[in-house]
Amino acid sequence: MLQMNNVSKVFRTDTVQTSALKDFSLTVDEGEFVTITGPSGCGKTTFLNIAGLLETYTSGTYLLDGVDVSQLGDFQRARLRNEKIGFIFQSFNLMPDLNLFDNVDVPLRYRGMKASERKPLIENALESVGLASRMKHLPAQLSGGQQQRVAIARALVGSPLFLLADEPTGNLDSNTALGVMELLQEINDKGTTIIMVTHDQLLAKQSQRNIHILDGRISTGDQAEALAPAAEVA
Repeated sequence: MLQMNNVSKVFRTDTVQTSALKDFSLTVDEGEFVTITGPSGCGKTTFLNIAGLLETYTSGTYLLDGVDVSQLGDFQRARLRNEKIGFIFQSFNLMPDLNLFDNVDVPLRYRGMKASERKPLIENALESVGLASRMKHLPAQLSGGQQQRVAIARALVGSPLFLLADEPTGNLDSNTALGVMELLQEINDKGTTIIMVTHDQLLAKQSQRNIHILDGRISTGDQAEALAPAAEVA
């Protein structure tokens, strides 16, 4: 489903060259729940941005659902991102002036769907995270955990191929974080692939597979496990 082979990302300025990812290879299969851990500055966010088609890479190959993304133009990348990927952010990224229904509606509007088609999808997404009764509330009227559930509903509403979650529990207390993690596990149990960046080792241990990144590479110990699926695909 997601296959990166020897992906490298170099950031350049007039005087400095920084390698964020170095020959990074990883395969994630359909239905997996994978967590990505590592110290600040190790390349986690760069990996997530490349996986989510938010950022290009310097060298290597990246196949998303069998499509070589390096061959796509900006419009094609945006369309693939909207149709195949759901994003969950640490800071929720909800629009404060829109109620929950309209926040979840945003990605569907970009697809050009009719309002009559969007409405049941939005209601079902909010129902799945336990917030159908509050769809007319504004984000400020909710707790942090509830706001993250809305963000999850927004990510799910378009039935994406997989979810990319960037520290989704980072702004939550421990009990609320566990509740969000349980919700993500329920979503994964229904077949949605999840790739989650986290600093929380306890949450990472609850996933099916943990990949630890250090200095832009998969660290020793995780590397053999991470590369094995890629070898089978090749």
